[in-house]
Amino acid sequence: MKTTKFLLLLAAVALLILPAGCIFSPDDGEDKPTPTEELIPFAGSEDQLMANFRTAYEDMDYSIFEDLLHPDFITILQNSTIQEFPDVGTTLDLAEELRIHDRMFSGQPVTDPDGALVQAISSISFDIFEQQVTWADSQPNDVIPNARFSLYDVTFLFDRPGASTLKVVGQIKFYVAGRDSVVGGVTKTYWEMIGQQDLTNSGKSQLALR
Repeated sequence: MKTTKFLLLLAAVALLILPAGCIFSPDDGEDKPTPTEELIPFAGSEDQLMANFRTAYEDMDYSIFEDLLHPDFITILQNSTIQEFPDVGTTLDLAEELRIHDRMFSGQPVTDPDGALVQAISSISFDIFEQQVTWADSQPNDVIPNARFSLYDVTFLFDRPGASTLKVVGQIKFYVAGRDSVVGGVTKTYWEMIGQQDLTNSGKSQLALR
């Protein structure tokens, strides 16, 4: 297992809640009736996906977060993180991200790989979450090729009862990918997050939530 404070935080950091409704999770080629309950907005654009990402973090809803990630999702770690924690490797895969977020969103204290107590995160807020460039196609030589990407300025705050507030500041490069989904007999593009590149100032903090 691998992780960083970025994932403690960024894993301790934006996706959507479903108020008393069902999570909308489209399947390829499957025509599903639209439930009458209030739904998570269909991620029919890159921007809607990012809005859902932010809401899920702020509501600390693991089930929604899980639904937004592509099966090939990876987080690309900073060189400083890799050098300081060589056992972590260069990336975090989907399974590692899901474990981190499950622990982070639980609202319960957990223990790190060394058995030390990690204080629970009670709330997550976004002071800054601003897109800096328009969505564009990633090139074959990109760290995540053949996807769409954009760069965001971010400031994330993670409140912990009885402990200091964790803060992530800097930039994150988000990568997304679209796939066909049949909704109400109509084929639409459904966007999923396929990766992110940590460019924050908090990328080499404690690896506590892996």
